[in-house]
Amino acid sequence: MADSVQTPERVVIVLASDIRPDTAVNVGACLAAGLSAASPTWAGQALVDATGLTSVSSSHLPIVLLRATPERMNELVTRLPSIGQTNGSVSVFPTYAKSVHDVQTYWQQHAIKSHRVEPLLGIGIAGSKKWVNSLTGSLPLWRGCDPK
Repeated sequence: MADSVQTPERVVIVLASDIRPDTAVNVGACLAAGLSAASPTWAGQALVDATGLTSVSSSHLPIVLLRATPERMNELVTRLPSIGQTNGSVSVFPTYAKSVHDVQTYWQQHAIKSHRVEPLLGIGIAGSKKWVNSLTGSLPLWRGCDPK
């Protein structure tokens, strides 16, 4: 969805309100990885510590976890194409992806599904604060132990 690589101002991951904490960790990590790959300027900078240990940086932006009911998740994904954002990224984690363990199979499934109606476990959004907030501003924080 990104037309050019640009560092996002805000990163949000919206998780299904009834998702289990163990599944949420996986879904959130997968969505963050996808968003980071689309805009590598906000994470992954090569680092070397004082002892020579090399690593890559984590995100220098906070990644906010929010929750949404299935109805709100559907509303959110339906609104994505109409916003007109050109410098943002979106990553979706459909429910069927939990049972797919081969990337080629997932890509094939993704191509034949409509994710505007497909049940989703999560949606990752990165872009300008105004754009991301217009989509997610009224959603509550996701709290792992209380998915209600």
